Amino acid sequence: MRLSAFTLLLTSILLMPTRVCGQQSASLAVTVTGSVSDTADSPLPYVHIISDSLAIHTTSSENGSFSFTTDALLPFCFEIRSLGFKTRKVCIGDNTVFPLAITLEKDAYLIDQVDVEGHGPTEINNQQLDISHIRTIPSVAGHSIESLVRSQMGVTSSSELSSQYRVRGGNFDENMVTVNGVEVYRPFLIHSGQQEGLSFVNPDLVESVEFSAGGFSASYGDKMSSVLDINYKRPKEHAGSISAGMLGASLHLEGTGRDGKLSWIGGARYKTNRYLLGTLEEKGYYHPNFTDIQTFISYQSSPALSFDVLGYYSSNRYRFQPQSRETTFGTISDIKRLRVYFLGREDDSFETGYAAVSANYSRGLSQYKLTTSGFRTYEEETYDIISEYWMHELEDPFGDGTEGEQIAVGGFHRYARNDLFGTVNAINLEGKHRGNSLTSWGLQYRHEQFRDRITEWERIDSADYSIPQHDDRLELAYSIHGRNTLSNHRLSAFIKKVFTWQLAKGRLNLDAGIRATWLSFNDETTISPRILLSYLPEGRSSRYRLSGGVYNQSPMFREMRRQDSSINEEISSQRSIHLVAGYDYHFAIAERPFKFTTELYYKYLDRLIPYHIDNVRIVYSGENEAQGYTTGVDFKINGELVPGEESWATLSIMKSEEDISGDTWDDPARAGSPGFIPRPSDQRVNFSLFLQDKLPHNPEFKAHLSFFYGSGLPFGPPRTDRYKATYRMPPYRRVDIGFSYDLLSRRNANKQQHNSYMKNLWLGIEVFNLPDINNTISYYWVTDVYNRQYAVPNYLTSRRINIKLTGKF
Repeated sequence: MRLSAFTLLLTSILLMPTRVCGQQSASLAVTVTGSVSDTADSPLPYVHIISDSLAIHTTSSENGSFSFTTDALLPFCFEIRSLGFKTRKVCIGDNTVFPLAITLEKDAYLIDQVDVEGHGPTEINNQQLDISHIRTIPSVAGHSIESLVRSQMGVTSSSELSSQYRVRGGNFDENMVTVNGVEVYRPFLIHSGQQEGLSFVNPDLVESVEFSAGGFSASYGDKMSSVLDINYKRPKEHAGSISAGMLGASLHLEGTGRDGKLSWIGGARYKTNRYLLGTLEEKGYYHPNFTDIQTFISYQSSPALSFDVLGYYSSNRYRFQPQSRETTFGTISDIKRLRVYFLGREDDSFETGYAAVSANYSRGLSQYKLTTSGFRTYEEETYDIISEYWMHELEDPFGDGTEGEQIAVGGFHRYARNDLFGTVNAINLEGKHRGNSLTSWGLQYRHEQFRDRITEWERIDSADYSIPQHDDRLELAYSIHGRNTLSNHRLSAFIKKVFTWQLAKGRLNLDAGIRATWLSFNDETTISPRILLSYLPEGRSSRYRLSGGVYNQSPMFREMRRQDSSINEEISSQRSIHLVAGYDYHFAIAERPFKFTTELYYKYLDRLIPYHIDNVRIVYSGENEAQGYTTGVDFKINGELVPGEESWATLSIMKSEEDISGDTWDDPARAGSPGFIPRPSDQRVNFSLFLQDKLPHNPEFKAHLSFFYGSGLPFGPPRTDRYKATYRMPPYRRVDIGFSYDLLSRRNANKQQHNSYMKNLWLGIEVFNLPDINNTISYYWVTDVYNRQYAVPNYLTSRRINIKLTGKF
């Protein structure tokens, strides 16, 4: 390829321009004003207005307007650029009338790959994600919204088999996901990435994606970490797509009624991880099958009244019959080998359904939305597996691998019969009123009901002794039994106002609001004030942001359940107080647009419910017994290293700790409390990189590379005090690369052939885990008769090649 994308990335960081526009040899200053929109007359925010010869570089505002002053002699020209649109050259002469009304046309080449909509984020400090990258980022999890989110600032993930992610020290349960303004949920009993199927969101149906890693407004709910706000399409024409590969298949169709009042879009997906799971060290018969179907229908009955219907059903089944595993681990001077043989099987089923019906009414400058929604899940987790293990030291690890002294022998017997039935029904009324300011409000009633049955136990046999060892009885290493029924009512409300002031040297936006929530379960009321500020200096390519507020996360079923399976009837909401400061800067390198973003944040945490993570299952203590903090800084730079193709890099540095009240050292020689200890999500350093490139004389051939690095997470022996989690996993490192080629590009080059049925036919080849790195997700703990424990790593997937074919029509 004609240039090194990595070299360009480093150059763009080191040579970031800091110049200001200086005087030129003109006698009179000219102020150019105007606005930029697309062909549908929708304003285009953050469009680049550039002229290197005149030292002009600014961007349009959130409503598409722009203004700059120059001393250049007439006539002079400048360019309007935006990713996904054709660059337009504008010339100013003696007879030019201001303000300018500039329309950009969508790039025809990009239209064949993705529908690009020109609108800004609905919240002033949200980050709008470009959905065109969903199908280009190579990912084991498939083309999903989560694959795009996990490469953003402050977001981390240490398992390619999971669609879950952590944000700035939080856990998976602290992230809110909404589709068309309604919160959606995932199964509750899933404990490993192998069991995870398809996430709720179907990327083929998505119109826009917004993301906030903290400091979000009062219009969103009560999660402590992040918000992922997704809106589905309202199609304007008939279209569809089909995709098939070694990891599954998908189909989506969309269209409109004859009178244009009805629009519909629907999709079906199938996914199987059998091909990937075959690379794991635990060998056996894997039978994972995940399917879902969903549709979104919209009907405009009159100019003021419309109705929306969203329906979803998924069936995720995971069956596994393990046979054996062999793992070699340790240091270069102390290498051990574990060999395990299994008997038994695991059979899990997760069946979920969701439906939402909305009525939208507009009258003048006011809008109202009434939504009813229902979520249902039935989950079963069953396994009965016996294992026998032998662990040896290796005499000559660099020779033939001859096994030396046997240091542990024993077995495990793990058993579970768990099931969960849950429903969440809600009714929500929202309103918006426009005037000198924007006022938004909302009221919601939600009823949750869960029926839970849990039976789990584990027996450990080491060197013919049962652990724990007793002379007079047999005791299981771990055992919980319980049946619980929970019914809870929630009432929540919010109100906020958004103001905009045009100042002498820029524009100031203010979003101020407050939320209130009441829970019947513990008769608790929480109040959450929030405020967001955004300042855009006039004529400059920068923006300053400041936000903060209170985020009370009301407990759901899992947070309420103690580790002995009983329900804590007096549990309170966890609380996080955010303070986030951000800065955005737009600039150009080699006449290509770039953007630099940084955020500095601090979160004070109290009433925390401590937890530990087993693979992807979160096990809570069920008590509000900790306080803590999270602080860090994030950086992101993105732009066109290659013309027309966006790439980016992010760097996050973070520290997250908590102090559990009442915990003490188990060593009599040590007095007092362990104090602050790392939280289970304390991943100090994270770096992600996404690069795109294409052949200069054959742009239909593209390459996409993603790289992730995350420093080690804390861990410790199972079922021990949290302060003993003082060890760190090895860093998570992963490189995936994908190549794609449009098989119909030659045909489409002939304009006479554009009326054919198939628009594009892409052939893709992906190489997962290109360096074949053994990443650790968790540990298999082996205990000998002297109660010494050995942590044997459970590795993630190794290198695999995937081939897929995608067509759009």
